[in-house]
Amino acid sequence: MSDTEAYRTFIQSVFNRYYPVNDRSITLLLDIAKIKILEKGEQLLPIGKTSKDIHILCEGAVVSYYISDDGNAYHKNIFLKGDIVGSTVSALTNKPSLFALEIIEKSILISFNYGKYRQLIEQHTDLKNFYISYLEKNWVIDKEKREIEIVLKEAKERYLDFINTHPNIENRIPLHYIASHLGITPTQLSRIRKKLNEY
Repeated sequence: MSDTEAYRTFIQSVFNRYYPVNDRSITLLLDIAKIKILEKGEQLLPIGKTSKDIHILCEGAVVSYYISDDGNAYHKNIFLKGDIVGSTVSALTNKPSLFALEIIEKSILISFNYGKYRQLIEQHTDLKNFYISYLEKNWVIDKEKREIEIVLKEAKERYLDFINTHPNIENRIPLHYIASHLGITPTQLSRIRKKLNEY
């Protein structure tokens, strides 16, 4: 299988998780796609830069983070294989991003210019339906679920849910990123892990 065929299959599998997208639309997406390979520590999007691209993560791991007024980093999300990565707000408003996207494991990304990507969405019903389903799943359903879990679920429960959803994640992602993602301190996470290891 050629790289192009492999990327086609991968893009289709990602999009079809939300809505069935036809072969013609996948071809049009491939036409505007660029492959990026970034090393650990590189920034995909720095704070203060306007986002011009949207990405699908093929391999590796990316985190998004804010810097608070007192200079502390708050890690918002961890992106893994198959996730769509980018600052949608920055791309939509054409304003600088309030958070950064940093590579924390060597990554391969399929990148699309956001303007061309939006044009395709507006011109093709299947892509428009994908976009609506994607926004509903990630920005309504999953967002609400996460907000409720932070309030109602204990930290240990959230941690166990996370590692069950992402097997072997602790061997790939530094624990302080996981702690921040779960809304707890690294010390709290360390205590949780220690207690679980005692059983």
